[in-house]
Amino acid sequence: MKIDTMLNYIPALTWNWLDMNRAQLKAEIDIKDNAGPSVPELPEGVTFSGVSGSPMPAATGMGKTMDQILDTAGASSCTLTVKKGIKAAVPVVLRFALENGSTSFTRQIIRAEDDSDITVIMEYTSPAAAGGFHAVQTGLYAGKNAHIHLIKVQLLGKDYTHLDDTGATCDESALIQVTQIELGAKESYAGVAADLPAYGGQFKSDTAYLCRGTQKLDMNYVVVHTGKKTNSRMQVKGTVKDTARKTYRGSIDFRRGCSGATGNEQEETLLLSPDVVNKSIPLILCDEEDVAGEHGASIGRLGEDVLFYMNTRGISRNAAEQMLSRAKVQSAAALIPDEKTVTDIHNYMEEVFLHG
Repeated sequence: MKIDTMLNYIPALTWNWLDMNRAQLKAEIDIKDNAGPSVPELPEGVTFSGVSGSPMPAATGMGKTMDQILDTAGASSCTLTVKKGIKAAVPVVLRFALENGSTSFTRQIIRAEDDSDITVIMEYTSPAAAGGFHAVQTGLYAGKNAHIHLIKVQLLGKDYTHLDDTGATCDESALIQVTQIELGAKESYAGVAADLPAYGGQFKSDTAYLCRGTQKLDMNYVVVHTGKKTNSRMQVKGTVKDTARKTYRGSIDFRRGCSGATGNEQEETLLLSPDVVNKSIPLILCDEEDVAGEHGASIGRLGEDVLFYMNTRGISRNAAEQMLSRAKVQSAAALIPDEKTVTDIHNYMEEVFLHG
């Protein structure tokens, strides 16, 4: 299977010379298998079906290109449903344990019926030196007053190509949270889109990453407000070092009729080398008067004042850089209610800093 396509389109195009309007993906894939997740243990009131049986509930961050890739590869599908009024007592955990040379193309739909609550954790792992191709697409639907917390943790080997696509939609007074941690893979593409069409719907995301060596990380986050009194908050924190390349597109789109809506996006990026390529484009689109949108970014190197403070306490520059890089990832990991997943993140980071 040969892939040469564009994905992660920004909603409003900017100058082409910035090379930020979209991402280009090129790959040659020998599909030998289709590695899926382990079958999860389910709390009471949650059902799991190995066949999706329904279309994606919302547009996704990567767009139609991802649909075409998965359809061509014959992606496997599943649906998780939380029954009305059920508050799932424990998280549902989907673990993808991939090997060297593995290929994986999967879709998941997570539906939370009215007044329900669920946390779903998806963790992708492989041996550190492994390579392969992993593509996953997740659709989220939260009914009236429902809450979904989706957690995605990427700890793949150094030669993997990873595509992670999410689309979410909220009913009245519902909340969808997405926590995403990107640490592994040679090339990683992440797209998240949230649609807020109903009164009081909310979307929150917390993203953390460490982009090092020759890694490439490309992210596209889009929230569309069409319902009144809707709210969104996106927070992205990470470190770029060595000769790594990272692109972040964060868009809040206030459509006509979403009066009283609020949106906020913040980015914190630590640059640890003059040879990195860091591209960030926070975007607010507005077609409604009675809204409040704001964005901010803190992008730069480790300050000399911070280094001096650390040095006076016996902390070297390298140790200070590691400490701050860990802190950005740990701020997102603190939101994960699963000890094994948090331990896996910690161990992965320790291995990275030990061996580079």
